[in-house]
Amino acid sequence: MSQEEDLFAYDEDDAVRYILNVLPQELKEKYTHDDIIYVTDVVYDYYDQKGLFDEQAGEEVELDEEDIIAFACKSAHKDGVKIEDEDMPFLVRGELDYEESLGVF
Repeated sequence: MSQEEDLFAYDEDDAVRYILNVLPQELKEKYTHDDIIYVTDVVYDYYDQKGLFDEQAGEEVELDEEDIIAFACKSAHKDGVKIEDEDMPFLVRGELDYEESLGVF
C-alpha cells in the first residue's frame, strides 16, 4: 500500500479514540477531543515542513520523535493552546503509534 493510500485510511475520530486509549488516566480527563485533534494536526504540519509527504523523496522515512514533540510544544505555545509540555510526549506518541498501526510511515 502506498503512503498516499495509507493516509486515506487515517480517520481523525479513530485517532482520537486510539490516543485516548493509550493515555494515562489523568490525561484522558485533562484533554478534550479538540486538544487531541490539534496535536494530530501539528504532527502533520511537522511532516509537511520536513517534506515527508514529498513524492520525490522515495526514501524510507526515519521519524525523530523528540523533534516532533519539541515542534508540537512550540506550536502549542505559539497558538495559545493549553497543552502542558510534560504531557505533549504522551499525546504525540499516541499519534505516532496510531499512524504506525496503519502503516503510514
